Amino acid sequence: MSVSAALHARLTAPIHDRPLRTRRSEDVHSAVSFIGADPAVVELLKMARRVADTSATVLITGESGTGKELVAQIIREESASRAEPFVAVNCGAIPESLQESEFFGHVRGAFTGAVERKVGKLERADGGTIFLDEISEMSKSLQAALLRTLQSGEYSPVGSSETRFCNVRVIAAANRDLVEMVEAGEFRRDLYYRLNIIRLDVPALRERKSDIPLLCDHFLQTLGAKYGNPGLSLSRRTLDTLLAYDYPGNVRELENALRRAVILCGDRVIEPEHLPADMTSDEARNELIEELGDFQAAKANAVEKFERAYITAVLQRCGGIISRAASYSGLSERNFHEKLKRYEINARSFRAAAAARK
Repeated sequence: MSVSAALHARLTAPIHDRPLRTRRSEDVHSAVSFIGADPAVVELLKMARRVADTSATVLITGESGTGKELVAQIIREESASRAEPFVAVNCGAIPESLQESEFFGHVRGAFTGAVERKVGKLERADGGTIFLDEISEMSKSLQAALLRTLQSGEYSPVGSSETRFCNVRVIAAANRDLVEMVEAGEFRRDLYYRLNIIRLDVPALRERKSDIPLLCDHFLQTLGAKYGNPGLSLSRRTLDTLLAYDYPGNVRELENALRRAVILCGDRVIEPEHLPADMTSDEARNELIEELGDFQAAKANAVEKFERAYITAVLQRCGGIISRAASYSGLSERNFHEKLKRYEINARSFRAAAAARK
């Protein structure tokens, strides 16, 4: 069987015949999963675990749809304050005139329409974690007030002279380049430095395409169960189409495309016609060919993608037990260990995930 045929056979088998997904976390108590085995994802989650149980402010950067809030939730879930509040705030969704009231609350009579006291997001998150998504959209006045709170824990509700204190771990996220915004005078330099103590960069999906089969497996399981259409698989043409696409909307776009396919698919196999039209356009289908380069480079790239995806799938099926995975794959344990080292795959995370499912 050829390399591509073997990959397709593993990844397009019915869901119930394929390995369960694994969370990329060694804390078996965590209820949050980030699907991926790409080295950049492994390093990202390793750093997230390392800083989770500290009070350090974290800045998560990445394009829209990459999973920044999921990383924030993992940090919270793997910290000692996992039982405390987690308050997520989309700064871009709050009108500028209401931002300070939303964050700090207000007292009755603070402004027209303030008929009662409002509890702000900081007060709700006291003792826990506040996640500030799209922090680049925060008004300049709120940036100054937030800096004060980060430095001293102090804040005042709108319309009140009372100084209050909060103990909150701040995790911020941005899909715009804050350095460019600082240079353009659109974001406070001192606030940027205060937020940028620990920076985690979430890679775009087009930069970790070897994770697409894992993500498809996960979404087909969850969405198939949700919409009463379990046991779905991908045709080879569909998998090729998904691997060729560039995903400007990242993981969120892949999830929504598969949501559509699960709903529209009347058979057990998802075909390209079940995907959104922009994924099956000539440009999307030809993109992979344009990026291949010469034959030897293309072959090496294809083999690497196959081996990484295959080793990951076998580890999932075998619960992270290397001897069992090597036997299943037909490789020697030494050869299997060499491939784990080459692709920086941590078998322990698969064992932890298998233990959590029991």
